Amino acid sequence: MSKKFTIEEYRQSFLSKERLHELYDQKLFKLFVPKEYGGLELGLKEGVDQLIRVASIQGGLGWTLNLGAGANWFSGFLSHQAAQELFSTKEAVIAGSGFASGTFKEKQKEYVINGTWSRCTGADHATFFSLNAKDENGTIKTFVVPRDQVRLSDEKWAIVGLRNTSSYGITILQEKIPSRYQFEINTIQNPHAYWVHNVPFEVFARICMSASFVGIVKCLVQACRDYPLNDTSTKLIDEHLQPLLFEVEKGCIDWANKTEQSVQSSQMTTAFSEQLKGGLSERNLKLFHAVQKLFLTGGLPFVEENTLVHWAYRDLLTAVQHQMVKG
Repeated sequence: MSKKFTIEEYRQSFLSKERLHELYDQKLFKLFVPKEYGGLELGLKEGVDQLIRVASIQGGLGWTLNLGAGANWFSGFLSHQAAQELFSTKEAVIAGSGFASGTFKEKQKEYVINGTWSRCTGADHATFFSLNAKDENGTIKTFVVPRDQVRLSDEKWAIVGLRNTSSYGITILQEKIPSRYQFEINTIQNPHAYWVHNVPFEVFARICMSASFVGIVKCLVQACRDYPLNDTSTKLIDEHLQPLLFEVEKGCIDWANKTEQSVQSSQMTTAFSEQLKGGLSERNLKLFHAVQKLFLTGGLPFVEENTLVHWAYRDLLTAVQHQMVKG
């Protein structure tokens, strides 16, 4: 990024157009989108490197990228026609919700969508929204809905950190969408999908969430060095937190490499998924507890709202609450 984030940028409920255009210009929302649709078509390890790098610049920036690039990964599960329509511009990005809090009805070659969904990160700049909905029999399907058929809530999600991720609720009122905008995660129907689309959703999401979490911790550590904190805290960073951060980052990258090997050799198993889940969450929480020790020694900069240390810490406290990070 061209310049450092300000406290005002941490406070606001969206990313500036300048920040977003830097992401667009580098195709970062399209980390895992096939080249056919203007994507980078990166492997998981290369994508993880980028997620860590961007989150280390600023937590909300990294989290917004993580959720947007993660939803754009759905490109492999959409038909070629639908993917062309969704990803035709460099600003294409999907925001969405995993909650099945709406309904759908199937009519001929269309679906009628109705409902309200909460906590859609990136809603302010999204071009499409992904969501789950149920029919009258309780069957759940996943859809993408164009931005012009979606209404944003008036209020942003009130959270302690990651405030500039433009996380809003959305409402859809009896909108019709074509059948090609319905898809199933991990069911490839796109001829340009590549191996990363064979990674199970939960494995993919946990690796990406952990990468962003590592980056957010790096951002906080850098803010502490720039402040700087007292000698006790600096020693704690140098002798304990920084080596642990290096270890956790390496572990995240190692899991990305192991996942690639497992998928490409057709050896992805439930046991592997459970090992990855335990390995990532254990290290993430170990890192979080190390940061809490720093909080106790760091003093007032952690609680005074006029310091970047404080706002970087708030991002960390919010990110660690995500289930894909801690459990």
